[in-house]
Amino acid sequence: MPASYGFSPDIGKEVAACSGTLGCAEAVAGSLVALVLWAGLSTGLLFAPRANVRAAKEAIRAEYEAITAEQDALSSFTSQVKELSTAGPTSTAEGGGVGVVGAANRQSGGMAQVRDAYRETVMDVEHFERDYGESLPVNLANEFGDGVAGAVVANDTLSPQVKRAVIASAKKSHTRRDRYLDTLDTERQRLDRAGDALDDAATRCAELDGNRLRLQSFEDLRARFDRLDETRESLETALSRRQVQIHEGVTFGWQRRDSESVYRYLYRDMDATYPVLADGARVLARIDDVESRITTALTAQA
Repeated sequence: MPASYGFSPDIGKEVAACSGTLGCAEAVAGSLVALVLWAGLSTGLLFAPRANVRAAKEAIRAEYEAITAEQDALSSFTSQVKELSTAGPTSTAEGGGVGVVGAANRQSGGMAQVRDAYRETVMDVEHFERDYGESLPVNLANEFGDGVAGAVVANDTLSPQVKRAVIASAKKSHTRRDRYLDTLDTERQRLDRAGDALDDAATRCAELDGNRLRLQSFEDLRARFDRLDETRESLETALSRRQVQIHEGVTFGWQRRDSESVYRYLYRDMDATYPVLADGARVLARIDDVESRITTALTAQA
C-alpha cells in the first residue's frame, strides 16, 4: 500500500472518468447491465454465487498481511532509532510542518545508521518493490514528510531534535495504517454479509427450479413464481445497499476517499472492480432463467 495512499496512473484515469454521484451511479449501472448480459451467456458454466466475493476477501487478506508487515517494520525501525546516540544541535530547518535540527559533531555518523535501519526494515518488507519501488529519499518523504526526509538524507550526523522527529513520524505512519486496517475490516465484514445474501438467493433459486416443472400443479408453480419474486427483491435490496455504500465513500487511511478509487486499488488484480455487484448480476441472471422456465410451465397450463 503506497505510503501516500495514492493510486497508479491507470487507476487514476478510470477514477477521473467517474466523477460525482451521478457519474458513479451511471458507471455502476452500466457495469451491472453488462455483467447481467455476460451472466446470461454463462449459465451453462459451473455456478458459484460468491466467486468474486471470495476472491475479494482473499485480496483483503493479502492487503491486511502486507500492512501489518509494514507496521512491524516501522516498529522495528523505531526501536533501532531509539538506541542510536545523538550529537549536539546547530541550526533549525523547517520543512513539512516539522522543525528539524542539524548537528555540529561531524564524528557522530548517526544519520547513516538511520538510513541503514530504514533500508533494513521499512524498505525490506517482501512486497516493497512490487507496491512501492521507490528510492529511499522518495519513500522517506512519502512516509515522514519532506522536512524529516530532507534532514535524514542531507545530514551525516543525528541530533536529538531530528531523532525525536523521526521517531514521531514513524509512529504517525504506524497509526495511519491502524486506520487503514479498520477500513479493511469493515470491507471484509461487508463482503461476508453480501456473500451470505448471494448464497441465500442462489440456494432458494435452486430449490424453486426443476427439470420437470410442467408436471407440477398450477398452484405449486404460482407459489414458486411468488417465492422467486421475493428472492429477487431480497437480493436487489442487498445490492442496492452495496451501491449506497459505494456512493458514501470510505475512510481510506486518514482520508475520506471515493469508493471507486479504493475498490480499483484493492481489487486491481481481479476482473471485477465491484465483486458484490458482479456476483449479484450473475445470481440475478440465474433467477431470470428460472423465472422464464416457471413462466413457460405456467403458460402451458393456462
